[in-house]
Amino acid sequence: MMLFTHTTGIHYTDEIVEWAVLRKNRKGTEKIREGSLPVPEGFFQQENAPLFPAEVLSEIRRSFRGVVTVSLPSSQLLMRMLELPSTNPHELKSMVELQMDQISPFPVEQLTISYEVLHQTENHSRVLAVAAQRKIVDALGDLFKAQNVYIRSLDAEILAWWSLLIAHGQVPCQGRVILILEEHTEFSMIVVDDGVPVCFRSLELFHNFTDEAVMHEIVEEMRYTLLSLEAEYGHRDGCTVEVWSESEFPEQLVNLLKQPCGGSINLHALGSIPPVSEGLALRTAERRLHHAELVPREWIELQRRKRLMKIGTVASIALLSIWMAGISVAGAVFSFQQASYNRVRREALKYDAPARAAQAAREEMISLEKYADRSHSALECLRAVAIALPDGVEIASFTYKKDEAVSLRGSSGGAEAVYDFFQKLGASEIFAGVKDQPVSTRMVKDKRVSTFSVTAELPKNKPEAKP
Repeated sequence: MMLFTHTTGIHYTDEIVEWAVLRKNRKGTEKIREGSLPVPEGFFQQENAPLFPAEVLSEIRRSFRGVVTVSLPSSQLLMRMLELPSTNPHELKSMVELQMDQISPFPVEQLTISYEVLHQTENHSRVLAVAAQRKIVDALGDLFKAQNVYIRSLDAEILAWWSLLIAHGQVPCQGRVILILEEHTEFSMIVVDDGVPVCFRSLELFHNFTDEAVMHEIVEEMRYTLLSLEAEYGHRDGCTVEVWSESEFPEQLVNLLKQPCGGSINLHALGSIPPVSEGLALRTAERRLHHAELVPREWIELQRRKRLMKIGTVASIALLSIWMAGISVAGAVFSFQQASYNRVRREALKYDAPARAAQAAREEMISLEKYADRSHSALECLRAVAIALPDGVEIASFTYKKDEAVSLRGSSGGAEAVYDFFQKLGASEIFAGVKDQPVSTRMVKDKRVSTFSVTAELPKNKPEAKP
């Protein structure tokens, strides 16, 4: 789970471009960065001027974090308040698109449409439908993309103001209230009944307060708006006007507004509440289900694919780096082992000739000792046989095989003497044991003669000379 969520709001007028970066965590939302830059002089007065002075982004884009939200002025939007039955978001969206298709001068295919639920009960929803021309939205997105900034959210400027006024408790909750917002290119009006909006209107053409005709036109627009609301939402005795203005609001206009309103006129400095850029970032950070969003779905899908490709590329590079590091470590280990082996081999080569000479000398010594050892010679074996030979037993054949065995054949007048001879041979210290002891008895010239053969084994494991 991410510890922080960043959002960036970008708002522009005919004079400045301002931005704010918010960070949201478990404790709440805090502003970590904000700033503004002036629009290049004469930018919007040039022929076919772009929607946005994109060149300023090169100076400030490194300050942006997280989801980037850009405002659209009311003059670029088609807004309509709709009263709809409460239903699921998919059906609400379909009803909004159907209604906007009927009132829009452009085909619905050429629009990007969204909505925001302002008030909802179990059976009824008050919805602000918002639409912008797709070509305007695409042009704005292209201007930002040219500076490597990708818009993730497009919001209505007037809704950002509304959110700021709500957040700072500046909207009366009783009676009918008219909120007038005047800032550079934005001149909008929000009518509120008991804290819930019933009308959003753009009055973007009315900025020249020194012109008396403009003042009367503003009053007529307000009178017309109030008459329309009475037909739809009923009559209210008097209404309060809350004016939030960046420039000085003339006293003559204040007196003129009292005629259609019949209530008090309260003036406020627009600079006393946070800038729209902060309101945009705040709305994105606290985005809810029924939140107006004018970014086309294709943008989001494209950015999602790019993000996945970026993650995949980073993961591939990381895996490749790990693999290369493993190969490097394995190569270093192999090189170290190879160097150790070569060092040992060189050391071994130094002692190879002396070791071979010593081995040959050792083998020669063992051979000499072997042939010089007379403890199991034929003579010693014959002596041992003679000692073990009992009376009456004669040896007819004595065969000696060095380091293997002595084979004997002989005869006796009785078998008892032969077996006694075998026993003595087996007990002799010079022999390791006896085997192949056939004894046969036959009559020769009326005498009983027992013939035999026997093999006395010599010890196999002789002690070797010490090196």
